[in-house]
Amino acid sequence: MSIAEADINIQPDAQAVYRAWSKSRNPVRMLEELKQGLGPCNPALIALFVSSNLPYEDVVGPLAAAYPQSQLVGCTTAGSLTATSYEGDGAVAVAFDHSAFSFQICPLTNLNAFSMASSGEAIEAAYFSLLRDLTPDQKHFFAMLLVDGLSRREEEIAASTYAALDAVPIFGASAGDNLNFDTTQIFLNGKVLEDTALVVLGASSRPVEVFKLEHFSPTEDRVVVTSADPQRRVVWSINAEPAADEYARLIGADVGALTPEIFAANPLLVRVGGDYHVRAIQKVTPDGALHFYCAIDEGIVLTLAHPQDMRDNLNQHMGRLSERIGGIELALCFDCILRRLEAERLGITGDLLEIFDHFRMIGFNTYGEQYRFLHLSQTLTGLAIGGGKR
Repeated sequence: MSIAEADINIQPDAQAVYRAWSKSRNPVRMLEELKQGLGPCNPALIALFVSSNLPYEDVVGPLAAAYPQSQLVGCTTAGSLTATSYEGDGAVAVAFDHSAFSFQICPLTNLNAFSMASSGEAIEAAYFSLLRDLTPDQKHFFAMLLVDGLSRREEEIAASTYAALDAVPIFGASAGDNLNFDTTQIFLNGKVLEDTALVVLGASSRPVEVFKLEHFSPTEDRVVVTSADPQRRVVWSINAEPAADEYARLIGADVGALTPEIFAANPLLVRVGGDYHVRAIQKVTPDGALHFYCAIDEGIVLTLAHPQDMRDNLNQHMGRLSERIGGIELALCFDCILRRLEAERLGITGDLLEIFDHFRMIGFNTYGEQYRFLHLSQTLTGLAIGGGKR
C-alpha cells in the first residue's frame, strides 16, 4: 500500500475552509484548541462534532458564542477522524469561510411524528432562501444531513430531502454515542437537541464533490429475509431460521461470538439500482433476532460481503477524487463506527492516519450514513472541497 501520488498540497486562491481538533477532556482547553485551529476564519458556518464521552454541553454554547456572525451545527459522535487520531474520543470542528460559502439550515424537529410532506416543503423553502442570497460565483451546491442517530428516521429524511432538492448532491450522518445506543444529540446555534435532524444547504465558489465509498464486494453466498420489522430495523428470521443462528452459520461463527467486531468483518449487502450497498448489523437481540443500522424489509435478498483492503480502497478513491477537483483543500468525512472497529481489529489504524493526513480528511464516526436518497451503513460519505475557483 502506497499513498496516491496526486498532488493535494495545493496553494488555493485563499484559504476557504479551516479544520481543528482536540483530544482534551477539559471543556475549557477543548474550546481553546478548537478556536486556535480555526484561526483567522470568518465563518459562515461551523460544523462541530464531539464524542459522547466528552462534556459536549460545555463546548457547544461557548463555541457558538465565540462566533456570533456564524451559524453552528453538529452532533455527538462515536469517535473522531483526524490527521492524528482515529478513536472513540475527541472533538473536531470545520469552519467554512464567508468568502467562498453560503448556507441555509432547515431544522426538522419532533422526528417521532415525522411527515415527509411537511418536511419536503420546509426543505424547499430553505433552498429557495439560499438561492436568493448567493453571490454569482457560488454555483456549486450540496446538502448535508445530520440526524438523531436513534430516531430511525434516516430513510425518510434522506428520501424527502432528495425529492425536495432534485439535483443537489446529498450526504449525511447519523449522530452516535460510542455504541451505548442510549441517546444522541444534535447541535444548532448553541443548543443541544434530541429527536431532531438538520438539513444544511450549502453553496460554494470552490469546486466540491459529494462522495461515498465502501470496501466490500459481493460473494456468491445469499440469504432471504423471511421475517422482519423494517420500522424497528429488526430481522427475526433468515431463510426461515432464527436470524442470528442463520447469520452465524453463514459466516462460520458461533452465535455466542457475535460482536460488533465480527459484524464489521462480515457485513451483508443489498442490491439497489444495480449497485450493492452495505447493510450492517448493530447487535443480536436477546431473543436471537438481528438489529440492523438500516431498515430491512421481508423478502429482501442479502449477499455476504467479501472485504477489500481498506487502505488501498481509501487511497485509490481519494486519489481519483483529488484529481477530479484539482486537489483537496479539505474532505469532511462521515465514517461508520464499524469501519473504525475493523481497522482496530486489523491493526491498520496507523496506515489510515497517513491517508487521512495526505488528503486533509477530518470527520467523525457515525451510526449510519446518507448518500443521495439512501440511508447506508459501514460506508464513508463526505464532501471534498477543491482549492481553487472553477
